[in-house]
Amino acid sequence: MTRPSLALLVDRVEAWALLVLGLAAGIVAPHPVTTALWTAAARAFDRAGDAGMVSRLTSGTKFGGRIRAGLRGDRLSHLRFA
Repeated sequence: MTRPSLALLVDRVEAWALLVLGLAAGIVAPHPVTTALWTAAARAFDRAGDAGMVSRLTSGTKFGGRIRAGLRGDRLSHLRFA
């Protein structure tokens, strides 16, 4: 088994950090902030090659559609973190 490159490792760490920030923001901030953070996390997971996490994030009932739209660039929002 080969070790992942440093860029993939950085992308994975960034993705998990954004996911955790989105969870924390969900407690105190409105859903656009949470959705923007989770969309950025999905982009980072995609860069890291983790299609499983991207599909988990985009299949959610409450935020999945918004995250998919954010990944496609279909939504007008000033909250875009990645």
